[in-house]
Amino acid sequence: MNGSKPPQPDDQPEQVEELQREIKRLQAENESLKKKIEGLEEELRASKRQAAPFSKGQRKAHPKRPGRKAGQGDFRCRPTPAESIGGEIVEAAVPACCPSCGGVLEVEGQEWATTTDLPVQPQPVVTRYRVPVCRCSQCGKRVRGTAPSLAADQFGATAHRVGPGVKAAAHALHYGAGVPVRKLPMVLKELTGITLTQGA
Repeated sequence: MNGSKPPQPDDQPEQVEELQREIKRLQAENESLKKKIEGLEEELRASKRQAAPFSKGQRKAHPKRPGRKAGQGDFRCRPTPAESIGGEIVEAAVPACCPSCGGVLEVEGQEWATTTDLPVQPQPVVTRYRVPVCRCSQCGKRVRGTAPSLAADQFGATAHRVGPGVKAAAHALHYGAGVPVRKLPMVLKELTGITLTQGA
């Protein structure tokens, strides 16, 4: 026994009233929380179906038309390729007559239009070196022939190498464009027709 006094019959009505007040307070709090939850759920549903920008209140009576005004802004087109690039020149055919009324057409000028594309199957440029291998009759030393762009140690397992252009393309793709090393052989083969291994 903890020594506390059991409730007396005279105290019971006060306890009942106190409990009823507590029940009413909890009920009111419960209703308030339910309304808050409903409001949050409604906001969540609205945010999921929101397609346009959020409303900023009352709309203007005479809003401005959306978009740019005619002639406003800088309009840039693709630059014309340099004439030094070369390529085929195709003469466009003039229709026999006006497609609208059948009248006679008179040439009053000309325009240039271009289509820039890649070759369908690019072919790599292979330089073959015929290297004479000699031996000195006096000391017996082995001597190889030399040529511009031919490395002194380019023989045996490393006889077949790629040139500086391929190396530059691989470096630009990897370090400049972020192409992973494992994908470089596939990209280079598609672009240049050169077959490489990932290790190379």
